[in-house]
Amino acid sequence: MRTLRNVIMKKILCFGDVSDKYKNAIENAMHECACITGWTYAPDDDELPNSDEDLVLMKCDIHSDDFLRRIIAINKKLNKGEKFYLTHCAVFFDKSKNHPPFILTDAACIPIPDENQLTHIVQSAVKLFGQIFGDARAPFISLISAGGDTNTKIAPILHEWCMAHAGDFSANTLRIEQLDVALDADIRAEKHLNGEIADIIVVDNINTGNAIFKSLSVLGNWEPLCFLMGGKNTVILNSRGATEQTLTDNIVLACKD
Repeated sequence: MRTLRNVIMKKILCFGDVSDKYKNAIENAMHECACITGWTYAPDDDELPNSDEDLVLMKCDIHSDDFLRRIIAINKKLNKGEKFYLTHCAVFFDKSKNHPPFILTDAACIPIPDENQLTHIVQSAVKLFGQIFGDARAPFISLISAGGDTNTKIAPILHEWCMAHAGDFSANTLRIEQLDVALDADIRAEKHLNGEIADIIVVDNINTGNAIFKSLSVLGNWEPLCFLMGGKNTVILNSRGATEQTLTDNIVLACKD
């Protein structure tokens, strides 16, 4: 990834034990991204350290539940009682780097989202798409549920949301419909050129999302970079099995404005 210039300086705030794998990934990311100044341990309480730099909150060797509890507590304080939603977005990159990536929103933070929460999930994914891929075009979105053929049967909450919000998006660019969600890299690359494939896959429950996520992570040729959206700071949700290179890519992407 290219070096970024003229951006806000960022510091990585690490939650949990910081093993050599994480230290090396941060150092590698600093060489690739000029805006990273370094890293520090997160305090034991639910406060953020005073800093002139923009903090990126990163999960290191800490249980996901403990990490999420602290992140939620921090954001409650930062939001001063106002409602907010944390949503989970995983950006899947083909390991060969030769095929177009896509975003999966697996509802990890909102296990069974209602219509209002689903709106935030989709908006967060669209925002992340724009931050990563720029303004060349808006993403194509497909909604998927565990029940039946996704092209003929969709969970009622997704169908109702789609009908209620279809007018919010441009028909010529951003389409909320049952686009092909084929996950084979070569098929995706071929259909991507014609706008036949989804850039963002939205699921209606955590079980569907976990099944897709784990299948792609373990069995597929995809590398997931995971973020929490909707908070006051960028949050990196690293997997325990992430390689040093994946951690590096996660950090560089998180520090991209």
